[in-house]
Amino acid sequence: MTRLLQPCLSLVSEVCRPARPSTTLRTALGALSWTHLCCGQVRSQMLMGRLGWQPGVLFHSSTRWAVLSTPNPDRHSGAGSATPHLQDDHKCAQPRQENHHHHNSEKSDTLDAALGMLQDLFGMTHKDAQYILISCNIPEQEIVNNLRVLHQCGIGGEQMNRIPWILGQNADVLGEKLRKIQEPYLFQQHSEGLGFCYLSLGQMTTYQTQFRKEALNFPHHPNRIYYLAERIKVPVELFSEKIGKPHRTLALNIKRLDSFIDLFHHYDMSPKDIVSDLWVFEYSLKKAEERLRRAMELGYTTLRPWMCRCSDKIFDRFCERYQCGKELLGHHKSLLSYLAERLHCELSLLEDKFESNEILKRLHISKFSRILDLLYAEGITAQEIRSCMRVFQYSEERTAIRIKELKKIGFFPFPLILLCRTPAQFKEITTQYKKKFKKQS
Repeated sequence: MTRLLQPCLSLVSEVCRPARPSTTLRTALGALSWTHLCCGQVRSQMLMGRLGWQPGVLFHSSTRWAVLSTPNPDRHSGAGSATPHLQDDHKCAQPRQENHHHHNSEKSDTLDAALGMLQDLFGMTHKDAQYILISCNIPEQEIVNNLRVLHQCGIGGEQMNRIPWILGQNADVLGEKLRKIQEPYLFQQHSEGLGFCYLSLGQMTTYQTQFRKEALNFPHHPNRIYYLAERIKVPVELFSEKIGKPHRTLALNIKRLDSFIDLFHHYDMSPKDIVSDLWVFEYSLKKAEERLRRAMELGYTTLRPWMCRCSDKIFDRFCERYQCGKELLGHHKSLLSYLAERLHCELSLLEDKFESNEILKRLHISKFSRILDLLYAEGITAQEIRSCMRVFQYSEERTAIRIKELKKIGFFPFPLILLCRTPAQFKEITTQYKKKFKKQS
């Protein structure tokens, strides 16, 4: 009987066998390093969930291919040959799995070491340390090496939190950059020039040459970075951290930069705001002055650098919205005071509702005014509105269309929460109401 069934078993083995990857694909998968496949998602799973390393997580594992593949049918001989061959392959795969367990255990230990260093040496919280490690796309051992070097250079956890990308740089390259930033005409301390490591070594050398050529222009400063940080009134390390992307600012004429800084100080712009938007120095000084003066004339006192570099359309819209909001507020000192009067309630009630809804905090007073006018016109009471403040999150047009549809099918008055449902939920509710209404009629 076994001999009769053998051809059938072989046929089933052939049909059910999953497609074996091509030699090229297997070679490519085997060549991929643990870094390429596991530095992101798997590391985050392990850190956030404190998971152990699982066999099979390494998607390039040759063990997985061995287990899924069936042996060559030509090897089958005798009764029950298919099953023993599968078992043999599985046994052959065991040492590979044990190697993966050992390999993954080492990775886990290194990851724990990095996590411990961030907390013990850099004074970070567990949550901050997790975030930094998850964002790094380099192997754990390189992270540990970077941590050792940065600690030796006197870098603190606060600075690491501001620029977590520093830990994700290649260990060898980072070492070269840290040596570079203390060369002549660059930085006096590693912490002051750490943000400069965002640039490539070639770019750092280019700026070093520039600083050397203009050294006589800054007799009391190591280079223009120290000079500009002093003019803006921020620490040198903060300025160097912010100059990474807009580094072309460093090549601009120093008189132009001084004129911008004088303008910003004249309009009482905070140093933190200035250093957070260094792109602004590349735009028109004349236009920047005109816009800041216009915003000040409107009564807007919290000026920002983005006003000087946005398009004319965006700035005009900003001015219109600010003027509109100012007119709507009238004698009220705040948005909540205005809403408390229109919704006939205590200010404290609205404070609680805004505290639990971040979206409401970002809405403009004009939207609140339009939605309130619409709801009151439809006969909806202030008490109903207070019980469902989410209604302000949606567009006036969407709200008006839904009210019209509900009134059309006779569903009025209605719970205000219906205006906040998803399109699918709203459609289902109105359909059910129509069916119920037909039965009753």
